[in-house]
Amino acid sequence: MDNMKAALLMSHGFNDWNVMPEHSYRIYKAAKEKALPTQIYYHQNGHGGPPPTSMMNKWFTKYLHGINNGVENDENKSYIVRENDDPQMPTAYKDYPNPEASDVILNLTFGGTTIGGLTLNKVPVAGEMFSDDASISGSEHAQTTNSKNRLLYVTPKLKQDIHISGVPKVTVTLASSKPAANLSVWLVSLPWQDGKDVKITDNIITRGWADPKNHKSRTKEEDLVIGKDYTITFDLQPDDQIIKAGQQIGFMIFSSDKEFTLHPKAGTELTIKLDKTSLTLPIVGGLESFKNATN
Repeated sequence: MDNMKAALLMSHGFNDWNVMPEHSYRIYKAAKEKALPTQIYYHQNGHGGPPPTSMMNKWFTKYLHGINNGVENDENKSYIVRENDDPQMPTAYKDYPNPEASDVILNLTFGGTTIGGLTLNKVPVAGEMFSDDASISGSEHAQTTNSKNRLLYVTPKLKQDIHISGVPKVTVTLASSKPAANLSVWLVSLPWQDGKDVKITDNIITRGWADPKNHKSRTKEEDLVIGKDYTITFDLQPDDQIIKAGQQIGFMIFSSDKEFTLHPKAGTELTIKLDKTSLTLPIVGGLESFKNATN
């Protein structure tokens, strides 16, 4: 983007699992850093979906036809379609991520093969093991209450809405029974909803994947030493979602993702070190909002 001089109106869906949301976010962020005129529109659906006609008209009038209509002076740089709203009626925000969001670090309590906890407190040294099986889908993992093939950690039932805005991050310390393994993470809203009227935002908050063989860098891989601990930190896909009171935020760790990763032979075992694994959530209102919603 070194030679980019054009103004940028970016449009994308947070649940586009073809062209991932991080693509638009990286370009938008880079354009802002170059001090170009920028604005971003995100909706909650999948691939495709243009901005409102009125928004495109203002930008094209200014930057294609040269009419000074003041669109570049809009103090709101981000327009986001809330979960149940018309895509033509987004909500305006100062920027994306929401400037009022700050990181909240959550730790894991033992019990992930059933349902463990997400807590602000430090946790004792402990490990939990699960076995890879690519034949099981992520949605199946999220709905089972007892599984040897995934780990699930949840917040208390929310007493207030929680607004996530930005790029969640995870740090996972693991050991593998094989020289190679997949690592998949889903952030979900529970209880899982089924039915023809269910929207993707009713269940999936965001997702992310990593190859432990690339624990040193994205460009260099090495076989894992069986039984040795490796620590991997990576981003989940950008998101902006309001998790409603009455729901629980679930942090799900598993190996092969039926929808997105390679499908190795089942049976690779991964052991997660709980005291060295965490989830970082960008929450509007930060720590105070999380405490108010979960106390």
